[in-house]
Amino acid sequence: MSLMFLEASDARATVVLWFYRAGHFFVTSVLDDPAWLALMFC
Repeated sequence: MSLMFLEASDARATVVLWFYRAGHFFVTSVLDDPAWLALMFC
């Protein structure tokens, strides 16, 4: 279903869902990587 056919609240919920999915990916894949941790703290 395209975003143009969703109601405003549904579109906002979809955007929030993708924001949290991207944040979860960032935390589990990027911050959990020892190489990134070494680059950030050294």
